[in-house]
Order: sequence, then structure tokens, then C-alpha cells
Amino acid sequence: MVRAFIAIDIKSPNVLVRIENVMSYINSLNALMKLVEIENLHLTLRFLGEVEPFVIQKIAKHVINDIDFKCFNVELKGIGAFPSINRPRVVWIGLIDNNDYLKSVKEEIDSRLIKMGISIKKEEFIPHLTIARLKSNPNNKLKEFIRNYSNFEFGSIKVDSIKLKRSTLTRQGPIYEDIATVQCKPI
Repeated sequence: MVRAFIAIDIKSPNVLVRIENVMSYINSLNALMKLVEIENLHLTLRFLGEVEPFVIQKIAKHVINDIDFKCFNVELKGIGAFPSINRPRVVWIGLIDNNDYLKSVKEEIDSRLIKMGISIKKEEFIPHLTIARLKSNPNNKLKEFIRNYSNFEFGSIKVDSIKLKRSTLTRQGPIYEDIATVQCKPI
């Protein structure tokens, strides 16, 4: 079985520097957490879970290779937490999709997966980048930081590719490998 997901990588150097600075500060707050490695930052469009290898090949061929989308930009803005700021388990950076294009691309991916017979959970799509996972209740400094940076602007990223990725879980954290990539169509 292959643990897999469909995602967009974050590649903008300017945005990554801002994210790294915020993560460094969050780390200094001494909350018990695991930060996401900078090279692993991504926007998950669809988590697939454990999938048979032959199904992965079909997804690569009929979803990733066939999807047709235009290059577009999204803004990274704000820091938040799931399930809430008062009980954070995941700290994230929000994404703003001004024209809902990201949502329509995600819906197209979901539609193709359903046509292949893949069962997917219907949940509200809240585009975000996970930057940390908390292992215990956080201190008040972290909660205050999240509140104070709820509108922080990280910048805009260009979405020019979508990837099918393998996730191998290790004691040191997940290792992600690209299985298939589709490039956007220039505007």
C-alpha cells in the first residue's frame, strides 16, 4: 500500500523566508510541538490515505496527467489553529483564493477521483498550510501569538503545478516523494 495525497508545493523564496521566520519564533515559545520541515510545506488538495499501487498508477494517469488548469496565484495570509485557538492541535497559515479558482481545481480533482470509483470524504475545504502539530496543551504565549498574527501577510505564491505524492512515515517525520506532476497551462 502507498500512503498518498495530492498537493501544491510552496516554492516562493520570499514567502518561505517569512514562513521560516514565523516558525522560528513559534519554536521559541517553548510549546511542545513538531514543526513541519520547510521542504515539506504544501497545500493538500486531497488526502488519499493508504492506496494500492495499481490505483496510484491510475490516479497518476487519469487525474494528475489529465487535469487541465491555468497558472494562478493565491495569497498566504493569517495564522490560525485547528480545532480552535483555545485548543490548538495544528497551527496553520491561511490561503486566500480571490477568484475561487483553487476551489474549482480541487473540485475537478475530487470529481475525477469519484469517477474512478475512489471514495472520498466530503468535507469543507479550508485551504491552509500546516506549520506545526502540538503534542500537548499550548502555553498562553502561543495562543496570543496566533491571535496577534491572524492577519499577517506572507505574500503571494504562483500555483504552476499539482503533484501526486507518496508519504512515508518515519520516527523523524514524514518523507514525501513526488509520484506524478502536472504543469499548469500558461495564461
